[in-house]
Amino acid sequence: MRRRRDRNCGCASPLCQKKTKRLYPIHLYHTSAAGEYKPTDPNDESTARLNGTVLTDEKGRVFVQTILPGDYGRSADNRHIHTTVKDARPEAYDIHFKQYTGKMGSRFINRSDQHFLADLKQTKDSLLVAFLTLEVKNMQGKKLVSAPTLPECSWCGANEAPAKLSWETTIAGKKVEGERLILEGTVYERDGHTPAENVLVYAYHTNHEGVYEKKGNETGNGRRHGYLRAWAKTNREGKYRFHTIKPAPYPNHSEPAHIHMTLKRTDFDEYWINATWFKGDERITEEMTQNLTRTGGFSNTIALKQNEKGTWVGQRKIIIHPPKE
Repeated sequence: MRRRRDRNCGCASPLCQKKTKRLYPIHLYHTSAAGEYKPTDPNDESTARLNGTVLTDEKGRVFVQTILPGDYGRSADNRHIHTTVKDARPEAYDIHFKQYTGKMGSRFINRSDQHFLADLKQTKDSLLVAFLTLEVKNMQGKKLVSAPTLPECSWCGANEAPAKLSWETTIAGKKVEGERLILEGTVYERDGHTPAENVLVYAYHTNHEGVYEKKGNETGNGRRHGYLRAWAKTNREGKYRFHTIKPAPYPNHSEPAHIHMTLKRTDFDEYWINATWFKGDERITEEMTQNLTRTGGFSNTIALKQNEKGTWVGQRKIIIHPPKE
């Protein structure tokens, strides 16, 4: 991406304040024309090949010149540019395009304060141009303080676990909207048979709308993962159990609905395993399954059954297999 100063550039309000003198870094990234991110870090889409950071001017304006992101996934609502505004709460804002967004996507965007629709106009020399005002949250009338540094790894979270842990814990309480779900299972030692005790299992996922929902007071990687996250420590039988809700796929339906998980114990560092998917999800393709490299010794796609209370219950078995350095 390239940046160019322009008197007619768009304004990211409420950064547009006449007395503003601070320059704000805005990080943007998106797919190629073929719909591919090609990140340098496979666990962090923000390292996509097409990414860049631009500073606002004193009126909060930026000008960005790039290409139109390509389609990916199975949805018509999947052309967008990810935008991160430093010191905002939340930091993440997505720019979608009116001409490439269906009715369902438009309804979602209109209800969201982190998604915006840009109306593309074509110039005489065939350039697509959009001027857009982003209503950045929690910055008005406040003296901004530099945000705490995020952890280098976008996926980790074991080191943020509370001191006291149980093999059974709750991610989403009864007041959280969504279909109730119990994710449980057994972690085995490297031999695949012996139950693994005292393994810290970290799990996080989206809400019922496919968003990593935040309350605004998150710390550490909670600022990325949202508040729907928790930690469990396996018991003598290697058991763990999370009480939560069934997550929804991302609004653009680019991936199956999933629950992220990592493992850690005193004898090995935290590492991630392929996210837990659910059988019957039409977004799961054979190609995606073949590309998995960290399933944990068993399939990462689990079957869900409803118990007598109407709660979905799924079991995922895992064999400890830390990646080689």
